[in-house]
Formats: sequence, C-alpha cells, structure tokens
Amino acid sequence: MSEVDVPPFNAEDNMLNVDGAHFKDEGEVEVYEGAGTCYAGDGVTFLDLFDGDEYAECRKENLFYPFASKEEWEVADFLLCSPLSMAAINQFLELPMIHRLKLDQAGSVEPFLRSIPQKVLSDCFGGIPWNLNFVPHRIYMTLARLLHVYSEWLTGDTAWEIQDQLPRGATVLGTVLSSDKMNITNMTGARVTHPLLLGLANIHMNTCTKLSSRAFLLTALLPIPQYLHSKPRMWGMLEDRLMHECLSIVLKPLMKATKIGIMMSDPVGNVCHCFTPLVAYIVDTPEACWPLANPSVFLTPEPLHHWHKEFYDYDVQWCLTVVETQELDFRISILQPTTGYRHFCGGILKLKQVMGRVHRDLQCYLVGLIAGAAPCQFVIAIRALMDVRYMAQSPSPDENLLVRIDRSLSIFHENKDVIISLGAQMGMKKPIDNWFIPKLELMQSITASSCKVGALIQWSTDTTEHAHISEIKDPVQHTNNNDYDPQICRHLDCQEKLRHFTIATTLKSTCADSNLEEFFEDEVDEEDEEDDGDCDEPTDPRTALLAELNQMHITTNYFSKAKKLVATRCNNISHPPRTFIAAATTIHLNFDPTHTGLKIDEVANDFNIPDLRQVLSDFLQRDVRNREAGHGLGVPRRQLIDCPSVLPFEHIQIWHTVHLQQVSFYDASVVLPAQTVHASPPSPASGWPKGRWDAVLVNIDQAYDLPKSGLMGELVYVDTNLAYC
Repeated sequence: MSEVDVPPFNAEDNMLNVDGAHFKDEGEVEVYEGAGTCYAGDGVTFLDLFDGDEYAECRKENLFYPFASKEEWEVADFLLCSPLSMAAINQFLELPMIHRLKLDQAGSVEPFLRSIPQKVLSDCFGGIPWNLNFVPHRIYMTLARLLHVYSEWLTGDTAWEIQDQLPRGATVLGTVLSSDKMNITNMTGARVTHPLLLGLANIHMNTCTKLSSRAFLLTALLPIPQYLHSKPRMWGMLEDRLMHECLSIVLKPLMKATKIGIMMSDPVGNVCHCFTPLVAYIVDTPEACWPLANPSVFLTPEPLHHWHKEFYDYDVQWCLTVVETQELDFRISILQPTTGYRHFCGGILKLKQVMGRVHRDLQCYLVGLIAGAAPCQFVIAIRALMDVRYMAQSPSPDENLLVRIDRSLSIFHENKDVIISLGAQMGMKKPIDNWFIPKLELMQSITASSCKVGALIQWSTDTTEHAHISEIKDPVQHTNNNDYDPQICRHLDCQEKLRHFTIATTLKSTCADSNLEEFFEDEVDEEDEEDDGDCDEPTDPRTALLAELNQMHITTNYFSKAKKLVATRCNNISHPPRTFIAAATTIHLNFDPTHTGLKIDEVANDFNIPDLRQVLSDFLQRDVRNREAGHGLGVPRRQLIDCPSVLPFEHIQIWHTVHLQQVSFYDASVVLPAQTVHASPPSPASGWPKGRWDAVLVNIDQAYDLPKSGLMGELVYVDTNLAYC
C-alpha cells in the first residue's frame, strides 16, 4: 500500500488514556509515531446523530419529545424495560392515577423507537464515549527502557507489528470476537442458540472487563442445523465449514475494512483512517482467514477455562487422591468463614454446580490445606501451578514477571513425576501414566501470548459469558417461547434505542445545566491543589455518568473520604475519626457501633484482654501528644501492664467489624473493595460459641513497605480480639 500524506503528528493529542498510572514518575512510554492521525474534526458524533433525526426541531423546546416531560419519559422507559407484557402495560396505563399521562397505549411509543438511529458496527468506536486508546505504545519501568510492561492490547508487540503494515497515520481498531453455544431454556425444552459477540480491543481494559459495561455487542445468531449424514464424525467437520461460511458473510465489512481501511469518526468527532484486524477470538473453534490475523496470536490462553477450570479438574482431584477424599473435605469444611469468600461448610464433594467463582475461592485455600498432609514434592508442584495462575492474572505483567511464570512452570515439571508415582493422575477407571492434558499444555504459551497481546486477564470469557445473559437470556424472557431469534433481535434493538435516548438526553441536560468545559477545568484545578495521592476517585463527570447509566458497581473509596475528613477539620467530627489512613491502608468503622455504654472491665473479660485499661491509657497519652498521626504497634504488653492507667471514662463503645481497604498492587490508582475483619466475643446464640476472631498481618518495621516487600521485615500476626473501642 502506498504511503499517505498526513498532517503533523502530535502524540499527546491523539493518544487517549495511556495505561500505566504508576509508571509516570519513574518509567518511560514509547509511542508509535505517525499512528492514529486525525484528518478532520468535523466527523459525526453520537449526539450529532441524535440531533439529526426527524424530531430534532421538536426537542429544541422539549428535550424529551415526543414525551411531554422528563417524568413521562422515565415512566415509559421503566415500562418498556420491565418484564411486563404489552397487555399488562396497557392495563397499568389505564389506572386513574396514571391516566393523565399521554402514553395511552404501549404501542404508541413504537414510532418514536423507530426514529432513533439504528445500531451500526462503528458504535463501539464512534458511538458512546468509552475510554479508548488509539496509538500503539510501549511502557517501560525505567527511563533506560530495560523492563517492558505489557498491559493493554496496544502495549503488546502484535499491535506494533500490525501498525508497521499499515499506511502512515492509520488507526488500528482491534476486533474482538466471541462465540459459544448456550442453552436459552431452563430445565426443559433443550433450546440452544449460538451468538456471535463483537468487541473492541481499544476500549480500556478496566472498562472492558467490568461485567456491567456492556462492551460486547450481539452481531449475529449463527445457525444450529440438524445434520442428515449417517456418520457422526462428519457432523463436526460440516459444522466448522458452516460456521466459517457464516462468519465470512457476517464479518465481510470488517474484513474489507482490514484490507483497505475505512474513514470513521471517534467519540469527539475526529475523522480517522481505520483498520479492523482480528486481535482476539475467545472461542474454541479457529476462525477462517482474516487479513493481518494469525491464529497463533488471536487464539489466546483463556483464564476462566484454561486456568481455573484446569485447577478444579486436575489440581483438586490430585489433592483429593493424595490427601484422601474425606480428610481434605473435612479440612475444607472447618475453615473459618472469611467475608467476601465462599465458606464450604459442607465440604466440596457434594457441590452440584461448580462455577468459576468456586474455582477462585478454592485456590485461596488449597495449598494451606494440603501442607503437612501431602509429600513435600507434591505440595511444591501444586504451589508452582498456583503461582502461575496468580501471576498470569496480573493486569500489567512485566518481563521479570514473565520470567517468574516460566520458572514456576519449570518447577512444576521438575516435580510433577510425584503425582504419577502417588497414583493421583487418574482416568475414568485406572491411573494414567502420561501428561496428555491440553489445558496444561496451553499454560506453556502464557508468556509468549502476553508479549503479543498484552495482559491475558482481559481476554477471559467471564465478560463474554456475562454478555450472554444480557444479550440472550434476558431478552428470551420477553419472548413467547417460539421463534426466538427475531424476538431477541427486536428486544435488543428496543433496549439499545432506549439506552441511547437516555444517554443523549442526560448528556444534553448536563450541558444545559452547566458548561462542561469550565467544569472540567475547575475539577483539574481542584485536583492540583490536593495531595498527589493515587487514590482519588475519577472526577470526569462523563465517566461517572456512564458508570451510573450502565449500573456499574462503583467501589466506595475510603481513602478519599479519609482525606476529606482531614481537609475539613470540622469541630463536629468525632476524634479519632471513624475513617482514617494508616500507611497504605484505610481503616473504616460503621457510623453506629455494635455496643455502647459497656464497662471497660466487662469488655476486657468478654474479649479476654486483661490489659485493656493500660492499652487505652497508652493510646490516649500518645494521642494527646500528636492528634494527627496514627499510632503503630510494637509496645511490649508487659511494659504497659506495669504502667498505671489513667482514664477519664469508665464506659466505651465497641465495634465487632472493621473495614480495611487497600489499593491495587499493580496500579495504585485502582482502589480495591474493602475487606471486613470480624472480632466478636463468644455467643452461642449467634452461632459462634467460641467467638469469631479474624487474623491480620501488621507491618511494624518502617524499613519495609507492604505489600511490595512481601513477608520481609518485622510482621505481627494479630488475632483481632477487639475491633475498635
């Protein structure tokens, strides 16, 4: 292809949201020069399409036309999104209290729905304002560019190689496909469908992997015929040929765009010369020939099935054989419950439906459960595979981490013979003396695939399987259980138009209420005045708006709340505050304590803390000297007991739970969900006759920084007898 003349390239203007917030100060970002050029700024945006329909003039006076008001639109939106039938909706509208609304019939909104622009394949790129990256780039941990970090797809080697094959100024839009057969009826009926989902690799990984982000679109429902050939072995070949032919028809526009490109508008109206290579295909069946695509690249290892299901199908079964089934099941059943993780009070042998969440929860316990009950070499082999799974899920693996993954795989292979010698590698009826395990073989390609397509966690089928619910199973509930395919498509079309209308009217309402550009500038100025912490919540109102409209679960940021408490310094705030930061952890207590007005001696007896008075006295003395600082651990208990206690009170409040929150180990800008720590005295009535004491590790050595320092330094294993008082 001949080179195209392009205007001067500005990396800062054309690369949006480059990954690696934790590399800004000490790392280096190398940008592919000449990629992602914007040729014009007069492209069509999502709001331009909204303003260009037949009702645009009417909406100048009433934004929610053809509805009389926002309230009427909200009623119509609720009814059309509800599982009610059209007849039930009409009955609802006939109620005297609702009759004043102008929606006399449910069918009266159908002309309005037809007027909203139809979905096109470019919606992922130029429709809703996603967090997008357009330019290949390489992230390094050091300024000398010695340690390459792989995160988003555009940070991988394949994106760079594809850009090399395209004209200067071209924009790469990575196509992601997923297809898998699924049942659409419960218990009976045996109705099956085969959806083809389409996604965009340029969407930011943190957005795309959120199950509620709706980052995948239903592109087609592939046929599932009944074959007449007498030999079943021919059915698989015929099915593959049919699927390839269907994909060639459905995806022909994308294949054409991959060859010659297509001019498209991004979310802000910039016109780009786009190419759409296939970069990931989350499916078991390989795809037919696609320009600029290589099956060894786009068929990536898949975390949910290749790692987590392998763990339950093989690792757990090996452990059940070596440790003995009843013994291991008993050990699992007596584990203390941990909030946020499943408690297998009845063991795992009687589980009927084991899904990915169960696999992940068991992985947290297995190595500790078999330690001391299985041979050391066997434990080493299981631990090595566990390390591989844990490290491979990193959202930003670097070259050092990839080396450690390969090393862990080598450790497993060095010790795996003990599994066969113990008879743990079992077939249906007898032990197996070979390692012909496809899922285990696929683990060998983890490091190679990470270098080519970025972090593998972004290609998990967790997201696509959840999309099957929103794109197939939920719409099926609105059908008459006959002729599913057209009814599913009509329902999705209706829901998408309702969602687009909601987003458009909300965005325009926001623009009418305030000047967004000035609002953005004010937010940036406020951020500059605050601390340079990495834990602040995003202040972009568009991002917050999309999260709200998509009903995303937003993690409560206790770091931000603690900083606001310190900044306000209001006199009516209790001291010490119920939310405060200690090193890299935020500690939060509920507003209402579990108990109030308890005597100190009673609490000391119930919680078995004989030196409670001395500890409280020491805390108060430290707090008087420095009210703004946290107080560490490490004071000898005997030293406190020998000191006389001076307390101006006799009654205290206590909390049985405390919430601890930290930031992601890989990206300090990502706040993790808070973990709940319990500390309850013995109470037979509540089901805890011995009490409930969770354990935590506390670092008291300032020379080390958890969690980066691992288990180095001086750590204290704390049994939380008293949460807070």
